[in-house]
Amino acid sequence: MKSNIKQEQIVALSNLLRNKGMNVSIRSTQTAFKVTNMLSSNSINLLQNSLESVYVKEYNDNKKFKESFQEIFNNKKNNEKIEKIEETENIENNISQSSPMNLAQLQKQNLIPQLKKKRIEDQKILTHNINDRDFFDQEIFELCHKLGVKIANQRSKRKKQSKKHDLNMSKTIRANMKHGGKLINLIKAKPPKKKNNHIFLNDVSGSCEWISSWFFAILYASQQSFNKIKAYDFDNKIVDVTSVLKADTYYESFEKVRDLRMKNRMFNGQSDMYNSFKEFYKVAPLTHRSYVILLSDCREWNGKQENGELASAAMIRKISRKSKKVLILNPENQCRWYNETSCVKDYQKAGAEVYEIGNLEHLANLITKL
Repeated sequence: MKSNIKQEQIVALSNLLRNKGMNVSIRSTQTAFKVTNMLSSNSINLLQNSLESVYVKEYNDNKKFKESFQEIFNNKKNNEKIEKIEETENIENNISQSSPMNLAQLQKQNLIPQLKKKRIEDQKILTHNINDRDFFDQEIFELCHKLGVKIANQRSKRKKQSKKHDLNMSKTIRANMKHGGKLINLIKAKPPKKKNNHIFLNDVSGSCEWISSWFFAILYASQQSFNKIKAYDFDNKIVDVTSVLKADTYYESFEKVRDLRMKNRMFNGQSDMYNSFKEFYKVAPLTHRSYVILLSDCREWNGKQENGELASAAMIRKISRKSKKVLILNPENQCRWYNETSCVKDYQKAGAEVYEIGNLEHLANLITKL
């Protein structure tokens, strides 16, 4: 296999994948060449599977890789493709079978601009108004998953910093009085024990189904950074979706949560906040350490009044009293919060804190701070 696969082919494949928007680094190219030298069989399927494990890092890159692989390693187009790469990048005199550094030299001129372009595109998606996005864009789901991983890393760093033992000066002085006041034995302060649990309640009615799916993607990737976590979906009833967060992959988890919603007929429905919150109050493990995070646009078209107060707001008050804090993440623009059909004002009076999440970056920052 070593004699059949040339460095030119690996470089050509990397270049083609990068031109199609994939994130291909110099290290990936070097690894790909090492992998081809390790193969003992001439099977084209084995080669494709091996290179796929090196290059493909995101689900939506599978199709790009397969097309590029066929274009480079198809016998009819192979020579033509190599000649094209040799002409455009002038590599015929620079490639050495024994020097992996030549691969870096071949790609350095194209790698940095491509990575910058990818970061700029991701940043545009993060800061763009979520109400103007294509709700079912696969790229956004991938980015949500990346955000979740980033959130988990940031929360993990914060958790480690909180466990750093500062000096307990009063105990240190008392412990060293027998030494004449010289600080020989240092007494470290024990970090406070924080056993907060986070309970997520996601509105999956017709007006919020799209953002609840993005929220679920972020939640799946960041769940390990939370001490205790419970998750529920609701429209006119609630469904516990905590178990599906334990799936091996996000796609498996997402399929399971979609099946649960279909089974409970939770598609394009209308929100019944009162009955949903009432059921949530009964079944959720609320304690004085609970943070309740509600994702909703707070629109209740048929909200009923009890004793001059919105019934669902009365339930929010009960939930607030039983838990540590209730946070509402609202995807609507703040200028629309106080019209007739919005319950934001009522929920704020009941003790909830309401935050606008105008884009994915806002959403990620709020989850990070929980």
